[in-house]
Amino acid sequence: MHAIDFAELKRILGSHKSVRTIITFHSIGDTDSVASAFSLAEYFSNSTIVTPDFITSNSKHILDRLGFPPGTIKNTFDESAEFIVMVDVNNFDDCGAFKDRLARASQEILAMDHHISQSIDKDSFFSFNDEAYNSTSSIVFDLLKSLGFKIDSKTAELLASGIVSDSAEFRNSTPSTFVQIGELLRIANKDYQTLLLDMRHTAAPENRQDAIKSLFNSEVMIRKNLVFVIGKGFRANIAADDAIRVGADVALFHSISSSEISFSARLRPLLDKERSIHLGKVMAALAPIIKGHGGGHPCAAGAYGSEAGAAQEFINSFVNAVLNSKSESSQ
Repeated sequence: MHAIDFAELKRILGSHKSVRTIITFHSIGDTDSVASAFSLAEYFSNSTIVTPDFITSNSKHILDRLGFPPGTIKNTFDESAEFIVMVDVNNFDDCGAFKDRLARASQEILAMDHHISQSIDKDSFFSFNDEAYNSTSSIVFDLLKSLGFKIDSKTAELLASGIVSDSAEFRNSTPSTFVQIGELLRIANKDYQTLLLDMRHTAAPENRQDAIKSLFNSEVMIRKNLVFVIGKGFRANIAADDAIRVGADVALFHSISSSEISFSARLRPLLDKERSIHLGKVMAALAPIIKGHGGGHPCAAGAYGSEAGAAQEFINSFVNAVLNSKSESSQ
C-alpha cells in the first residue's frame, strides 16, 4: 500500500485520464459516494461506475432528477479494466460483493476517502485519506479544480449534494466547507434552500406512513447514555434516518422481503469520533449472521442477507458491538 499526498493524487489521476477505468464505492452507496463517482466519471475519457449492490433511495432520487438515465450504474465488475478508483472508502471489506475481486485485482487501485486510513497489504494500492475534509465530494471538487477541469452546473449540484449530505447539513463542517458550497451553488445557479428541497426525496404517502408506523412501534432504550431506537419496517433506511432526526443516538431498522432481510443503521454525527464507533465495520462484521454482506460509513451503514430467521441475533450483536466500542467517554 502507498499512502499518497494531494500532489501524487493529481499525478495519478492525470496519468490515467484516458485508460479504461471503473469507479466504485462502498456497499449501499450514499449521496456522497455516488456524487463523487459520477463527478469523477466526467473527468475520465472511458469510465464505468459500478456498485457492489445498490445505492440509497436519496442518491437515486438525485440522479433521476438530474437526468442520469437508468442503468448508468452497473453491477458487473469489469475484470479487464485497466484502472480502478474507489471513492468514499479506503478498504476492501466495506465493498461487499466486490471485496474479493478487489483484493485479487492486478490493476492499480486508487482510493480516495476522508476517514481514518486502513492498511492494505497490496503493492498496487494507492490511498489518499485526509480527515480535514468532511466528505469525499469535497476532495473531488478540489481535485477537479486543481486538474483544470471545468465543472458544469450538473456536476456542481452533485458535488454540493454530496458535501451537504456528509456534513449532516453543515453540523460537521469546516470553514472550507462553506467556501466550497458557495462556489458550487454559484456554478449550479442555485440557492441553498432550493438545493435542499431538490435533494430530499419525498417518498410516496404509503411509504411515509410505513416509516411513521415503524417509528411509533419501535423499541427505545438507553444503554451507556446512548438512546437506541430499534424497529422493523418496509423502508428501513427512511425510518432509521428519521429516528436520528427526532433524537436517537443509534438507530437500527430492518425490513424483510421474500428473498432477503435488510438492515439500515444510523449514528448521530460526531458520536463516531467521540466513541470510536464505525457502523460500516460493525455491519460488515455482523453480516455473516444473516449470510450476507454489509458495510458503509461510520455514521450510516447497512447489511443484507438471506437468513431472515437470524434477525434477533443480528440485533443483539449490533447493540453489543456498539456498546463495546472503545471510547474514553463510555468507560
